[in-house]
Parts: sequence; C-alpha cells; structure tokens
Amino acid sequence: MKSDRIESKYDLLSCIWELTLQCNMNCMHCGSVAGTARKSELTFDECMSVADELVRLKCKELTLIGGEVFLYRGWEEVARHLSDHGVIVNVMTNGYKMRDKHIRQIKHARLSNVGISIDGMEENHNRIRMKKDGFAEVTKSLDLLRQEAIPIGVVTCLLDFNCGDLESMYAFLAAHDVQIWQLQLVNPMGNMAHKRGLIINPDKISSIIKFIRRKNQERRMTVVAADSIGYFDGNEAHIRGRKAPICMWEGCQAGITGICIDSVGNIKGCGALYDDTFIEGNVRDTNLSNIWNDETKFAYNRCFDVKQLSGKCAQCEVGDVCKGGCRASNFFAGNSMYESHFCARA
Repeated sequence: MKSDRIESKYDLLSCIWELTLQCNMNCMHCGSVAGTARKSELTFDECMSVADELVRLKCKELTLIGGEVFLYRGWEEVARHLSDHGVIVNVMTNGYKMRDKHIRQIKHARLSNVGISIDGMEENHNRIRMKKDGFAEVTKSLDLLRQEAIPIGVVTCLLDFNCGDLESMYAFLAAHDVQIWQLQLVNPMGNMAHKRGLIINPDKISSIIKFIRRKNQERRMTVVAADSIGYFDGNEAHIRGRKAPICMWEGCQAGITGICIDSVGNIKGCGALYDDTFIEGNVRDTNLSNIWNDETKFAYNRCFDVKQLSGKCAQCEVGDVCKGGCRASNFFAGNSMYESHFCARA
C-alpha cells in the first residue's frame, strides 16, 4: 500500500487560497482586479481534491480569500473538510452585506476566525471600497459576528492618505471586540499599478511601527505588522504578533513555509506576488505535492544567496537574516527583488 506520508525539505505551514475572483466591490487598491469570476475557476470537486493534498502535505493554517469567498458556492464545505482534518482555517471577507446565512456557513465551516477588510474610518473606507454604504455595512457585520461570539480579525491596507485614521480605528475595533488587527501596505499592482502617487511614503513607516508597538503594550488586541513592514529596528520583537515569546522577521517565507493557490489552480509562493512571473505550476497539470516538493521551484527564496542583496540591503548588517524583506513589495514598489523599499532601518 502506498503511504500518504510525503517527505519534503520544506514544511508547509500556511496557505492562502483564492477560491474565486468574483466580487461585489470594485476596490481602488485591489491587486487582483477582482470583479467577475474567471471562466475556468476550480470546480467544487477540484477544490476538495486540492484540500486533500493540503492535508497530506500537513498544512497547518489556511486562509480562504477572493474576490469574495462567500460568493463561491460550497466554500463552507471545503473549509469544513480541512477543519475536520486538523487544519486551522479562516476566511478574509470584505464584510459587505453579511447576513444570517453567512453566519450559518461560518459555523458549519468551524473557522478559527473571520477576517474583515476595513481600510479606514467611514470616509476613507468608503472611498477605497467605492461603496457609499461600505463602512455602515462592515459595522453591521462586526456587530453580527460579535453577537454570535465568532472571533474577529481585521486587515487594514495602508495608503498614503488613510494612515491618519489609525488611532480612531483602534478605538473602533477594540469597541467591537476585534482580537487581531493586521496592518499591511498596498503595492502598486492591479488597480493600483498606475496610481503610485497614492502608495504610502516610506517616511511614514517608522511612525506606523511605533504605533503598532504602543498599541500592543495596551493589550486590548494584538496588532500585527504584515511582511511588508519593518525590519529590525528596536521595535522588531514587538510588532509581529504573539506566536512566540520573541517573534522576529526571518526573511520572506514565500515557497519556504507558505504558498498561494489562485482560483484557476495556479501556484505561487505568496498571494501578493500577483504576476505570472511567479507561477510555479498548476494543480490541473500536476498535483500540488509534486510542485511543493520540487526543489527547483520558488527559486527566488529557496536558492537565496546573500550576494543577491542590492542597494542599501547589500550593506546591511542583518541582511543575511532579513534577506531583503518582502519579495512582493520589493518587486512592485522598488527596482529589485532583493532591496526593501520600506525598511525602517533606512
């Protein structure tokens, strides 16, 4: 009998899975240019097959994204199948028009939490989401989840004009029992590809990091810096969450401990690497295990050499640990995969 045990040099700790590109919004910063579902998105049966492979690969955590996850018919069955096999599963949703039927699906799926995208207080959130009732609807969703005692996380995408909302947002989210809040930078890709003037000024990174550290000291919620924010100033040990006594950046993990599966089955190291350059294969052509276990894949990280660092990163004393920061941020915002555009040490 063939064993289900899969030997690999790399541990698959996390997966981002874009179930559908269909969306009920047209957000100005959408990296995937979501809206209409792709013609050849994975069928439900194909998704269940991929879920089985993730289980065999011993994937620890998985986040379902879109588009809008709730628009994919059967998403809750895919999530439940993974949850029943010990995978920690959550979803990211825009929180627009969440209703009782979604609560029933969430409970059936046995999610660890529901993540909602909120990109500022009312004026800025509605501007970014291009919905006049966007903030009002997301507030209703927070109230509904809170009423049902479903753990809530929030992700905020930072542009140059919404950073001033952070203090007000913290109070708002704390009042709605949000447990974890991630701040991440918008890359000039997708809908933002030709709007570089709205990308955050690197001069603001230091104040964002200090904000995260200060709020974590209050311990009302966990505030987390995403992979594109940092690295290695005096605040580093206080901004990456509480998964370990000291949680430090150890370089981009795309293809090292994590992967992304898009809605048509393409495999990339990270969901933010939204460019065909980074497609390592497709689950319809070869199974996920073969792609993951192929040591020639994800070469930009698996074959990393400190000599690849460029610019200021080449001269940095922690370059061998940091490895140049976030590959996606570097690729889209800078001129090199191996030089950070938003480093706090600059």
